Amino acid sequence: MSAAEVLQNVDTLCGESIVGVTMVLMLVIPAATAAVLVMVVMVFVCMMFVFGILAATAAVLAMAVMVLVFMMFVLMILAATTTVLAMAVMVLVFMMFVLVIPAATAAVLVFMMFMFMILTTTAAVLMVVMMLMFMIFMVMILATTDAVLIMVMVLMIVMFFMLIMAVMRMLVTAAAGICGLHGIFL
Repeated sequence: MSAAEVLQNVDTLCGESIVGVTMVLMLVIPAATAAVLVMVVMVFVCMMFVFGILAATAAVLAMAVMVLVFMMFVLMILAATTTVLAMAVMVLVFMMFVLVIPAATAAVLVFMMFMFMILTTTAAVLMVVMMLMFMIFMVMILATTDAVLIMVMVLMIVMFFMLIMAVMRMLVTAAAGICGLHGIFL
């Protein structure tokens, strides 16, 4: 082989190498670029997936927090309502207790007044009855005393007239005896 052939072979090889290298570079650069772009896209997709997961987690956590806040608000409203209702019930029970005491006291006082009225009415009726009985008794005593006194006075008057008549008879008898007219009058 001659030198010219060798050079030609080397030139061919070099030319082919340059073409090969150029072709390889033309294939490698787009492939590497595509690979880099694919990697970038994959990184973006992965980052979007991670951001989506994080955003969903944050949204879920925010919803959970909002639900917890809402539940706390609702529970606070219920607790406040329950407290107000309990206070209202306690106030009503206290008012009922406070009203029951005066009502019971008033009932006891009314009952005592009723009993006192019954007792005073009974006492008044008994006093009137006793006064009437006393008056009847006094009238009976006075009437009996009057009757006895009248009978005594009548007896005394009768006895007085009998005594006068006896005295007159004795005087007449004595006068007749003195006068001797004893037999005429007797």
